[in-house]
Amino acid sequence: MKFTHLFIAGLSAAALLFQACTTSASDEEILSPYMDEESFSRLPKAQQELLFTNFFLQAMYVNAETEVKDVNKYLDEGAKNGFTEDDYEFPDVSYMYSTLSDNFTNYFSPYIAERILKQLVYSEATAGIGADFQEIIETNCTTDGLCTNSGTLVFKHVYKNGPADKAGVLKGDTLLTIDGTGPRNEQHFRRLEAVFDAGETVPFAIKRGEDTLNISITFDQYFSPTVFVDMVDSIPVITVTEFTDTTVLVTGTYGEFLDALEETAGAKSTIIDLRGNPGGTVEHCVNMAAEMLPKNDTIITIISHTIDSLTEEPYIDTTTYITEEDGIGAERYYVILADSNSASCAELMTAGVVSNTKSPVVGQTTYGKAIGQSYLETIAGGLTGITSMRLLDKNWGTYQKYGIVPDFEEGDADKAMQKAVELAKEGTAQRTQGYGTVDKGHFTLAKKHSNKELDRGLFRIIRR
Repeated sequence: MKFTHLFIAGLSAAALLFQACTTSASDEEILSPYMDEESFSRLPKAQQELLFTNFFLQAMYVNAETEVKDVNKYLDEGAKNGFTEDDYEFPDVSYMYSTLSDNFTNYFSPYIAERILKQLVYSEATAGIGADFQEIIETNCTTDGLCTNSGTLVFKHVYKNGPADKAGVLKGDTLLTIDGTGPRNEQHFRRLEAVFDAGETVPFAIKRGEDTLNISITFDQYFSPTVFVDMVDSIPVITVTEFTDTTVLVTGTYGEFLDALEETAGAKSTIIDLRGNPGGTVEHCVNMAAEMLPKNDTIITIISHTIDSLTEEPYIDTTTYITEEDGIGAERYYVILADSNSASCAELMTAGVVSNTKSPVVGQTTYGKAIGQSYLETIAGGLTGITSMRLLDKNWGTYQKYGIVPDFEEGDADKAMQKAVELAKEGTAQRTQGYGTVDKGHFTLAKKHSNKELDRGLFRIIRR
């Protein structure tokens, strides 16, 4: 099942700006969105960047009508408001973004843009073996009553296509030694692992059943997975940490989720753990929700402020996502785990599923982000992230600012899992709650998270 509407929209916007701006500026204007290409090319780089970013804010930002001023209102205003050239590459642009109430609409200067874009598109890249462990603590006591604790490390997850996976390590194997040393616990193992660089081949001893195997693992860079499968008291738990385009699979989080559903095929009940999931690319969370639903269910409606690629005119697009076929996990009973840090795509997936299946939610009221962003590369090689989308559920309701309220509230992580397992075993509880009624305060001007300090710190380092 495949959809293509993205939170992260990569647009080649420079040409579009010129196509939309074909007449000369008036005498009263210093900068104008109707400036011809030749006049634009003669502008200083800082003015080009200001004009470019203002144009797309005017066209795509959901609050543009009330918050975005004519581009000339920002010209030479950066320094007057504390955005100096010593701290910012483009003071007027940074100042313009600082005036917006939405804390998810931001400008990233060229020296940080590539780093931000990689964080949006890829899961974390790390050098090592690509695995994590379950630590089993054993207490050994002598005849005189002295007791000591020792830890055994069992491979809990072996990351697909990671170094350990390529070397043949399996989930459930027990780690005995790394380069001849037996790690006392996972923290000790991470210190031992950190000694080796990518490209080094290291001997490991592992136990599989009654056999001890000697395996050589070549350390290398690997992308972290974003979907994990565990069994808790015979119930499959599928944990999703974020929604990313490229992870251990080129198909990203959605591809990992398909593998997880296939791995747990035949399960009557499944827990989907979205706690701490900050969101990501909407293509993935929409596709994943679709795999949990039958044909003809409405997942979500997205209202997007965008620009027509043919007419080059701003317009508002309304797209409703409806499942075209039964999802491969449509027959299961689901329990959703969420908390106050479950946001954006995690909330979209939750709302898309529970508004159709009435699946119960366990945990805490979610973050409350029913908006989405488009990311565009700028004229100067920077990056602008613009809140351009609003999300509405099956019934055209929204959890924006208020969050999704759990049916069973539990702030303790272990107790929340216990409750989810209990509900999954019973398989009868249905959703009775809705969305919150108290503004969580994430979207007020006073709460705006400025990247001012980040920009300033990095720019100072670059200038040195």
